[in-house]
Amino acid sequence: MGRRYWLLLSAFLASSFGTWVYRLALPLLVYDLTGSALGTGLVYVMEYLPYLALGVFGGVLADRVDRRRVLVLGDLVSGVITTVLAIMISVGETRLWPVYGVAFLLSCADPLYQPAFRSILPSLVPVDRLPQANARIHMGEHAVNMAGPVAGGALVVSFGYEVAIYADAGTFLVSALLIWLIRTAPAVVAAGRSVRADLHEGLRFLLRGDRIVLTTALTSLACNFGVWLLLAGMVYYLSSYHGFTPEQIGVVYAFQGVGAVLGAVLGSRLIRRFPPGPVICWAVCAGGLAMLLMIPARGPVPIGLAWLGQFAAAGTSIVATATVRQLLVPNELLGRVLGTARMIAFLSIPLASLATGVFESFARNAYALMAFAGVSWLAIAAAVAWSPLRWVRLAGLRSESAARSEPPEESPRPDPR
Repeated sequence: MGRRYWLLLSAFLASSFGTWVYRLALPLLVYDLTGSALGTGLVYVMEYLPYLALGVFGGVLADRVDRRRVLVLGDLVSGVITTVLAIMISVGETRLWPVYGVAFLLSCADPLYQPAFRSILPSLVPVDRLPQANARIHMGEHAVNMAGPVAGGALVVSFGYEVAIYADAGTFLVSALLIWLIRTAPAVVAAGRSVRADLHEGLRFLLRGDRIVLTTALTSLACNFGVWLLLAGMVYYLSSYHGFTPEQIGVVYAFQGVGAVLGAVLGSRLIRRFPPGPVICWAVCAGGLAMLLMIPARGPVPIGLAWLGQFAAAGTSIVATATVRQLLVPNELLGRVLGTARMIAFLSIPLASLATGVFESFARNAYALMAFAGVSWLAIAAAVAWSPLRWVRLAGLRSESAARSEPPEESPRPDPR
């Protein structure tokens, strides 16, 4: 993989550890302050709303500026904002709007950061190693989840919310240092090129040029709505319905991490042996069945095992989807297309988070949400089976990507089907 890839992966693991501590600590803090499913769900609304406004601009930034510098600056800004949140908690801030406000600012950094992170990867590894590279990043992210939530619960119980969030701030600084050590070629932007023209070019490729990439974005949009009906209310569900302690909640989230690791390994192997379309289809189907198993599950281990199955299925689909996108999209468009596709995929998360809070506040029936989420994933799997993804072959995408990377004159782009 090379030194640059391992530096990037190490940086990603450092920041992911802190992020999962934060993602456990902040909903627990809001739940303690409000005792409300709606208030807890609003944390996730604040976290994902910035993607709707900034996702495409993050893509433009990734294609116009040295991606490494974008990543370093994003980590530094995130570290400062997280420190401010920890200081607010340390001084006894109990009002919700400042907590939501700082959480929103922290979330604004991610849509500017992620397109650069996702689009720098193909320049660091050989084309034929992309499935493994994507799998290791997804595996590493969620392997950290096995330790991160447990450590987060222990930190909250032992030292309080502010210590957990200070730890998160430190991980951003470590990540920034590691990424600074990577050396990459700066982006080349056509003279006189406007941001508007860049935006238009990226949108044209996604919406008109390639139905396969658009299909992956729409599939992710639908899947995110279903799974976030559960994710947004998970802390509330485990605390209110079952009376779990922070340590027990951390155990459930640790199972989630194990599932994602298994999914990454499985996805990397399956996509090298089978076409991406069927891999994604059957993974989504398995994820739907796993969410239905949440309904009868009781206790941290049974619930964790059902959640493990869901994240194993999701991880398989994510690795396959990321590889298809990176091989299909030209490098000069990669940031914009990935940023826009990610924005489309995240459109449903604030809506699902808000819907969970409202439904739970009025109906108090988490099991109905689980049933709806599971059935919706089964329906999505059926749609994927008949989508343009069924024609994709990974070998053809690799050949096409390798041809694009060579300096000779451009040739017409072959149909991956």
